Amino acid sequence: MKKQRHDGLKPLSHHHHHALVQAMELKQAGTEKTDKSLGQFIRGLIDYWEKDAVHHFRDEEEVLLPLYDVFAEKPDTELMKEMLYQHLQIRGLIYAIRENKEDPYEKMNRLGELLENNVRFEEREIFPIIEEAVPDKYLHQVYGKFHRDSYSGF
Repeated sequence: MKKQRHDGLKPLSHHHHHALVQAMELKQAGTEKTDKSLGQFIRGLIDYWEKDAVHHFRDEEEVLLPLYDVFAEKPDTELMKEMLYQHLQIRGLIYAIRENKEDPYEKMNRLGELLENNVRFEEREIFPIIEEAVPDKYLHQVYGKFHRDSYSGF
């Protein structure tokens, strides 16, 4: 039976849902599955990034990972490195899309894949080890420290 996400991490899971919606749209960019223009995609991506995703990454990197590091007996540094590297790749593609108009749809499709993979990785690999390592009380305390997502309100 699938374990429920700890209440303290639920805002991040809601943010992840928003990221999956964005990922699906990005994977459809430049295909017959959408009638959005390039400008609409770029504006939507920048809006998503500036209002929500950049704050979500900071929540994970500056609140969640340090908390895990404090309480984990033996932190899984390889998983942490992978998560941070995925964040770096996503940031890099967003920068490339904003600054370089070459192959924008290909970059958006790739970004959609990266976003989806990052969400799945964090939900399946990162959050479970954090829930296991960090005492309940501290996971509840971080709840109020996370950015409120403009899409879900969490």
